Amino acid sequence: MQSARSQWIGIRLACCLAVLSLAAEAREPYRETVGRNGWFIFGRTAKPTPAEQWAYAEQLEEAGRTKVAAKQYLRLVARWPQAPEAGPAQYRYARWVDGRGKRLRAFDEYQRLFDRFTGQFPYDEVLGRQFQIAHELMQKKKGRFFFIPGFAAPERAIPLFEKIIANGPGGEKAPETQFLIGRAHELGKEYGEAIAAYLTAQNRYPDSTLAEEAGFNAAMCYYRLARENPTDEQLQENAWAALSVFLSRYPASDKRPQAESRRNELYDHRARLAYHRAYFYDRIARRPEAALICYRAFLRQFASSEQAAEAIDRVQVLAKKGEGSHDP
Repeated sequence: MQSARSQWIGIRLACCLAVLSLAAEAREPYRETVGRNGWFIFGRTAKPTPAEQWAYAEQLEEAGRTKVAAKQYLRLVARWPQAPEAGPAQYRYARWVDGRGKRLRAFDEYQRLFDRFTGQFPYDEVLGRQFQIAHELMQKKKGRFFFIPGFAAPERAIPLFEKIIANGPGGEKAPETQFLIGRAHELGKEYGEAIAAYLTAQNRYPDSTLAEEAGFNAAMCYYRLARENPTDEQLQENAWAALSVFLSRYPASDKRPQAESRRNELYDHRARLAYHRAYFYDRIARRPEAALICYRAFLRQFASSEQAAEAIDRVQVLAKKGEGSHDP
C-alpha cells in the first residue's frame, strides 16, 4: 500500500515539474534563429523587418551613400536569408562590389545568387556579367612589376567558366563558354583537357557557330601532342584520325587546307615509324620472319608512301628466302 502511494506521489510530482517547465518556456521572449550567425558577424540591422530594412537601404543608395547602403543590404541577407527581399538585396550588394572593381569577389557574390536565390534576380544579366568577368580574367596578365609586363595565365578563368556552364548550360553564352574552357586549357598547353572541352563544345552544341572551330582545335591539340611525342605511334594515329574526322565532318571548311597538310605530314611520319620497325627486324635484329610480317603490315597501311617500293622489294626477297628455308 505504501509502495503504491509513493508511486502515485512520484507521478504527480513529475507532472507538476513538466507544467512548470512549459510555463517557464512560455514566459521566454521570442528570438529569431534564422540568420543569427550573420546578425552577430555583420552587425545589427537598422530596421526590425526585412521590408523596412530593404526600404532603408534603398533610401541610402538613392541618396548616394552607396557604401552604407551596401552594408545594410548585406545585413538584410545575413539576418533574413529566407525573406523575399534577400535575393534582391544580394543582387544590389554584388553590383556594388562589382562597381568597385573587385571582379573576382563580385563573381563570387553573383554566384551566391545562383546558389541561394534562384528566381529572385535578373538571370540573363547576372550570367552575362559573370561571363564578362571570366573572359577579362582569361586575357589579363599577372605578375606585372614596374616595366615587366607580366604573363598570361588563362587557366585561372577555367573554374569561373565551369561555374557559368553549371549556372546556365542552355544559355546564350553556353557554347562560347564551353569553347573558352578548351581555349584556356590549350593556351596553358594542357592539350588533353583542351581536347575534352573542345569536343564537348562541338558535340553538345553542334549548331553553334563555334562547333566547327572547336572540332578543328581539338584535332590540332591531338596534332600537338603527337609532335611532342614523335615516337609514340598511338598518339600519331590518334592525331591522324582526329584530322580525318574533322575533314569528313566539315568538308567545306576554310580550315581544310591546313587540316589536310597536317594529316599528310602525320601520314608520312607514321609511315617512317612503321618502315623503321620493319627495317630493324630485317637489317639489325636479323629476324626475317618478323621483318616480313612488319613489311606486309606496312604496305597494307602505307601503300602510297615513299618507302613502299623498297618495302615491296624486301617482301619479295624475304618471301623467297622463307620458301627456300622450307625446301627438303
